[in-house]
Amino acid sequence: MTNYDMLLQINKVANTNIKCSRDNDEFYEIDKCLSFSSDLQNWISYCGDLGDMILVQEAQNECIKSIYFCTEGFYKEAIIALRQYFEHLLFAIYLSTSDFNYRLWKKGKYDMSWKHITDKDSGIFSVKFIELYADDISSDISMELLNDCSGIYRECSEFVHGNYEKLDMLCEKLVYNQESFQLYIKCFSRVKYIICMALFIRFRSILDDANAVEELEMVIRDNIGTRKEVQKYLKGRE
Repeated sequence: MTNYDMLLQINKVANTNIKCSRDNDEFYEIDKCLSFSSDLQNWISYCGDLGDMILVQEAQNECIKSIYFCTEGFYKEAIIALRQYFEHLLFAIYLSTSDFNYRLWKKGKYDMSWKHITDKDSGIFSVKFIELYADDISSDISMELLNDCSGIYRECSEFVHGNYEKLDMLCEKLVYNQESFQLYIKCFSRVKYIICMALFIRFRSILDDANAVEELEMVIRDNIGTRKEVQKYLKGRE
């Protein structure tokens, strides 16, 4: 078999995996992931200049690649891309609070740092951050969100760094695997929850606009509508 033939064979198997997810009635999960990506892009369009940041544009590309990898059976690569999506989008939200740091980053003088993003005193889920950008939301949720955020980031990172237990969960060959598929879906669900909470807090003020609420209420309800802070807000809009 030539290298060209080998690549064609890999492509054939990947296409078979896509069909398997459909035949096992699990493609609706992929539909939900893709719909979220589209809905989030719409939400971001209301967030000032956030959508113009190359970080956000790259993050959205990584999200689609991540979903695509999952359908093809590249489960490890799907979770690695998911972590990149997660990290880049949260870093963009963090940088949206400082034009100075954003300009430094563009010039290569300020590095993306997970430590900065999740800093308990100045990160995007810190008490100060919540009180500054969403003062009508209780800052008591700070530690809970920080823990949830760090938890899913750490889990995704274990696939990046070759954690034995995580790698052992994955199939040795490129074949459809329901357990690995569901693992990805669970990770995606946790990631989108954190992203939505970050947007809800950082750009809370845009939801004072009736037109924005009309456009974004459904995506907010679907992804973070079970939070009492969000329910209180949505109830006040009824």
